Amino acid sequence: MMKCKSISINLFFVFLIASCPAMSFAQSRAWQVHTRGLLHQSVYNTGELGRAYNAGGTVDAGIPSLEWPPNSRMIIDRQNYPGQHNSFGNGIWIAGTLPAGRQYMFCGAVSDASGNPIPVTGVYSQPISVTKTENFPLLADGQLNPLFNPDEAEEIIVTKWGTPLGITVTRTSRAWSYPGYNSFIIYEYDLQNTTPDTMHDVDVVFASSFGTSMFGYQRSHGLWSEAQYRGQPPNGLGDQFGRFDLKRWLSYNHDREGSPEPDSGFFNQWSSPGNRGGLNSPQAAGMMVLYYDSVHLSTRTQTQQVWITPSDSAGMWDANNKAKQPFMLRYENGNLPSDAKTVTWLNPALQRKTGIFQGTTDSTRFVTQFEPALWPYWKGRTKGSTTLSWWQPVVRALGFYPYRLPPNESLKFVVAEVVGYGPGVAGDRIYKDLGGNVRTSVEAGTFFCPVPSWYDTLQYDGVATASTHQYIGSTYLQNHPLPWYVTPGVVSIRDVADRAIEMYSGQPLAKHDTIPYEPLNSPPIGRYNSIPIPVPSPVIRVQDTKAAVNKILWGPQVEAFASPRLRAPFKHYEVFRSQHPLGPWTIIDSVTRLDPRYFADSLYAVLDSVSTIGEFVYYAVVSVDSSGGKSGMTNITQHETQAPAALSLGKVYVVPNPLVVTNGLVGSDPNGEVTDKVQFMGLTVDCTIRIFSYSGQLINTIQHHQNANANPWYQITRNSQLLASGVYYFVVEDGAGATAHGKFVIIH
Repeated sequence: MMKCKSISINLFFVFLIASCPAMSFAQSRAWQVHTRGLLHQSVYNTGELGRAYNAGGTVDAGIPSLEWPPNSRMIIDRQNYPGQHNSFGNGIWIAGTLPAGRQYMFCGAVSDASGNPIPVTGVYSQPISVTKTENFPLLADGQLNPLFNPDEAEEIIVTKWGTPLGITVTRTSRAWSYPGYNSFIIYEYDLQNTTPDTMHDVDVVFASSFGTSMFGYQRSHGLWSEAQYRGQPPNGLGDQFGRFDLKRWLSYNHDREGSPEPDSGFFNQWSSPGNRGGLNSPQAAGMMVLYYDSVHLSTRTQTQQVWITPSDSAGMWDANNKAKQPFMLRYENGNLPSDAKTVTWLNPALQRKTGIFQGTTDSTRFVTQFEPALWPYWKGRTKGSTTLSWWQPVVRALGFYPYRLPPNESLKFVVAEVVGYGPGVAGDRIYKDLGGNVRTSVEAGTFFCPVPSWYDTLQYDGVATASTHQYIGSTYLQNHPLPWYVTPGVVSIRDVADRAIEMYSGQPLAKHDTIPYEPLNSPPIGRYNSIPIPVPSPVIRVQDTKAAVNKILWGPQVEAFASPRLRAPFKHYEVFRSQHPLGPWTIIDSVTRLDPRYFADSLYAVLDSVSTIGEFVYYAVVSVDSSGGKSGMTNITQHETQAPAALSLGKVYVVPNPLVVTNGLVGSDPNGEVTDKVQFMGLTVDCTIRIFSYSGQLINTIQHHQNANANPWYQITRNSQLLASGVYYFVVEDGAGATAHGKFVIIH
């Protein structure tokens, strides 16, 4: 039971209902966003995850699509980059057979033949509701939350939608801020048959798309497009690799070396301690199975249309005469037309798109390339499209089939989205995954390939070292620190996946390279009650001062935080500042309990001595416990440094003046290119700024209405053009009729 703040969106078309009283409540497409952890994701009441599926285009502000690290949007060279989003859009596909025939539902991850999005609302999905619950240890005012439930996630989003097939889906997703457990989101699915008839041959496919990360490709090649990096050079970059980890039921993507290429202009800055990491695309992103329904699997005699080839039948049925799972693992490119491609994947009358591990050749591959002990388990389960792991690795379809679903009964599935800093760590190269070969003739028969990392390059056996396209991995982490958002010890996607298993199952933490995970050994509903809870970070606020020095304020409430699973008692705070939410983060000071330097009148107050008027700064305060463990950085607060507005209009200054190439500001400004910004300083609360060219032409008019001494301007004219080099004049007039004027110089 949730004992916390809830935000509910149950929108409907009131005017339609008023005019048609018998009409059912028609809901609109709506979403909520997971932002509590480091992995930000949009969750829709249509089945979609991330953006509406699109093999190109970009990501809309405020609607992240598997964004990790978070808050990664930036403006560089006047170009807006939406950030490090790792997905083109995900969803769930459902098919089933009723007396009226077979129907196919594509609730997300579907496109036209060119990869462009098509609507799912009203076609495959009938939105019902979306509700977000915030189960935070602290309330918004900084007080301890008396209703905090330590045995639940900190952030829960419940979405619900119906389908014309007659299956109603309820999806409950959960996220946490706890370091080491903040880079995955767990989704529990309940698929209920709401028809009066038994549904046969039900097929459930989790369709995902991964591009890790398109920010790097956009910076290097000017495009945010799946086609830009798919395939073999020269027609494609060929730097994406699709893999399936048989030990963790994890389907994931990574690129060749952590980036299409490091950004030459920012590599040194971004790779500095406390920063984002010098690689443009350090991620490995994927989807893993934590639980699947086995109770409702059809027996061989109950299956009306057996979706197998004759050669499959020898190995795919288990001791209970039910089909072994997963039933399908498919890689594909970014075009997902429902009529021409994906329907065939869900049609039991057709040959399934991927075969199973079945015969002597497959057995030999397990013995020579993988692990013989796993052969009895994986025989008869899907083996995946290994030849497409470097050619069409963007879209992933992981399917379960066939199910028999009587009226009012439900299928249960649990999956997790996970993101890590690369596919492995230094010691993981001894392990192998399905797929991921380096597309050479030597590797043509290779199903299982070693796991790379950003600690060292990896040369596959028998592959010459001369070609730049015959290696994988990177030496980046030999010479550079991990970025701040990576918890030491929880680096790779494999590390993150192991924590997701621990969180969901309640089992002790294990490295599942050596101890395979069995989803059927976990419950259909997560336990979520075995992870130590850190002392939370406090709620902070930032104040301006007359001296234009920012003041960071917070209360002592977290020092009294208690829980049966508290990791360790509170010890001290660390106060951080940065000019961008991705870093570099620098420590202003460490603050002990009731530190007399900073604590007075029941508040801590720390001054940022390097504040600069007009500069956007980001602050965070982290709680540190007696074991050295830290809270999540959940209180990142953006603040534009300002002095209070002038009481009366006097001298107004433009800073910098002249502006020569750059204004000297660094970091990030969410409103424009920071190096183009000039500031009018000495303003009153209400005034109007008019800017004129040397010839007297009006360039722009700026209305200033805020209690701030300065107003930034990004040299954009009223015709939306960048200002040319030259001498410009300004006139400022306040509401009382007072005026001020001056001139400034721009030199590009």
